[in-house]
Amino acid sequence: MPTRLTTIFDMQHLLWALSTDPTTFSVVGKVAYNILLVIIGINALIIVHEFGHFAVARACGVRCDKFYIWFDFWGLRFFKFQWGQTEYGLGVFPLGGYVKMLGQEDNPSELKGKGIGSTNEPANEPQDFPPNPNEAVAQSASEADAANTNLAIIPPDSFLAKSVPQRMAIIVAGVVMNFLFAIVCGTAAYLVGVKDVAPMVGNLIPGSPAWQADLHVGDKITAIDGTPIRWFNDIQNAMIGGENGVKLSIDRPGVGNIEKTVIPRKRKNDLAPSMGVSPLQTLDMGSEKNPVQDWAKRFYSKKTLDSLKKSNLRLMEADGKPVDSYAGFSRLQLQNIDRPLPCVFASKDTPNDKIDVEIPAVPMREIGVRFGMGPITMVRSDSDAAKQGIEIGDVIQSVDGSTEVDPMKLTQLILRRQNEGKKSIEIVVKKKDGTVKTATVGLSTETIIPHFAALSMKDPIGSTALGLAWDTLPIVAGVEKDSPAATLNIPIGAKVESVKFMNGIELYRTTFCSTDKDGFTFHSIGDKINLPYILELLLQGAPQKPKKSDAEKKSDDSFEPIAVVRLELSGPDGAAKKPFDIPVFDSKDWFNTDRGLGFTAEMATVKIENFGEALSLGTGKMVEYSLSVFKFLKRLGGEVSPRALGGPVTIVRVAYMFVDKGFGSYLLFLCLIGANLAVINILPIPVLDGGHLLFLAYEGIFRKPPNENVLIILSYLGLALLLFVMIWAFSLDLGFVKRL
Repeated sequence: MPTRLTTIFDMQHLLWALSTDPTTFSVVGKVAYNILLVIIGINALIIVHEFGHFAVARACGVRCDKFYIWFDFWGLRFFKFQWGQTEYGLGVFPLGGYVKMLGQEDNPSELKGKGIGSTNEPANEPQDFPPNPNEAVAQSASEADAANTNLAIIPPDSFLAKSVPQRMAIIVAGVVMNFLFAIVCGTAAYLVGVKDVAPMVGNLIPGSPAWQADLHVGDKITAIDGTPIRWFNDIQNAMIGGENGVKLSIDRPGVGNIEKTVIPRKRKNDLAPSMGVSPLQTLDMGSEKNPVQDWAKRFYSKKTLDSLKKSNLRLMEADGKPVDSYAGFSRLQLQNIDRPLPCVFASKDTPNDKIDVEIPAVPMREIGVRFGMGPITMVRSDSDAAKQGIEIGDVIQSVDGSTEVDPMKLTQLILRRQNEGKKSIEIVVKKKDGTVKTATVGLSTETIIPHFAALSMKDPIGSTALGLAWDTLPIVAGVEKDSPAATLNIPIGAKVESVKFMNGIELYRTTFCSTDKDGFTFHSIGDKINLPYILELLLQGAPQKPKKSDAEKKSDDSFEPIAVVRLELSGPDGAAKKPFDIPVFDSKDWFNTDRGLGFTAEMATVKIENFGEALSLGTGKMVEYSLSVFKFLKRLGGEVSPRALGGPVTIVRVAYMFVDKGFGSYLLFLCLIGANLAVINILPIPVLDGGHLLFLAYEGIFRKPPNENVLIILSYLGLALLLFVMIWAFSLDLGFVKRL
């Protein structure tokens, strides 16, 4: 269950862990090693780029005064040393690096008087006296002759003294080195072996494009629009630019190769388009220290938790039946949704050593308030509901004769009917034209977990059994009679204006969330965030702020869930907003489809033995990553939100994630960043390498440099653009600007 929880660590806990658990030393060592690799990798990108400029400049006879990794603004540096004519050093500001060549000036304020046709030398050069009459003739020559005279006194080892092709070669060398570096890293990655999440469908969000296109759990996506994919992340990357639909090549178990067309969707507040699938899980347990996620631990017995704290465990049986896939286990979980599930685990190291445990049913946490049923947002084309004439925009009025339809519990009502052996169910819908239609809908037996919004804060709820997805209205439609909310006189028809987790910690930093001394609040309900995301997903695992007495506790087993939710309601008759503090309780008829077991994702490893094939794949990845930049920039502001941009902090964070996956993934990340930086640097923006190339191309075509005033204006504009992008990216990284 993808719940984001915040954990508080302090130095006392770290020291305690180091003193009581020797394996903690290895964990700390691994973290330190990963951080070191991140630092080395990112700085390697800088070094190879600047070395490209440096090497070609020296080959062309240009004097390089400085070669710096990071910037030494105001002379601030960690160290420097002189070798030959060049000063090498490490600056204090980790924003890149630079090579300072004689005669080159990137600062717009220093361009005047330092362009082609002028000299970097002092104006008061020694003059012949008395004046040479031949010199007077030269002074009255044409502008071209004057320019040639000026060029003659530029130092021969200056950047400005070199021909246009030489200067272009020097400028483009950094980008070329980044492309070569990306190819080397990509090739090495495939030779070492890259292990990442497999491109297999683990679940589908009801109402999503993938759900509508009839993808199945266990489908392996092998190619998108004819381009082979190898990992799950490739799926999301392929969604950008697919507004007209993308063609998926799928290997379906028991069927073979098929093709499906999916039209990616970008809902409000999504940073980029998606198709609505999550990765496939295995039956292997991921962590022997924390085999069960924190939000579910309180339902497990100590005996079961201790039994699961063994290495390399794999689920073998559930409910007395052998299981060979996570989809099979999910089916058994759904069939036993409201009761404990006996399971048998075994260590892959000692498969004959069986561990019998009872996995408890995990009740959903709720507040006892029923909200309004929204319109149907999607009808699966192959469903019986579609055949019965149910359409998008219809509103479900009753199910099996009950008019008190809870949109958030309806999926489990359908599930219970399936578990009782029913093959169909009667539903009544109100059509868009106001008429009422009754239909007996056959129930699909396809196994897709009928869970809540997990990928987007605006996803609907849906049932694959029905083939329908629907919205939940932020309107109070009823209150459960025996719940704590029944005593609060909550007005029926009132609109939910905000939801506060009382005493809750910050879960997200968005424009529609806020934190104060009383807790964490969601605003813009129904507009920017839907109630199911808050009450079906986040409420299940959101922790309270730790009490003072909890400060000395040494583990997350002491986690206390939110106890009270405050609904701020505006009356149906226009009455003023009023808060209602509603106690949270464990439901008796609504159960979590996920019991919190920490299974790992299905992984795929690609390792190439043949160097030529690895080189081909590495080069292909470089090209793919390079083109993705143009695709991203083309869709920026449209399909892709500007809030999806990331700065240095994001790059370091993502780099660490790749390092943690293995050395091959780390190398592929360097291929990605190397190609991306090369493309960005070659963009025709003044101050960047691409801007310099543009000016040199002008000079080569027209046989004269650009007008200095125009050059200065364009340089300032380019600098302002880069500063704006940097400030924007840093603001997103540091949370000054909310991503949502």
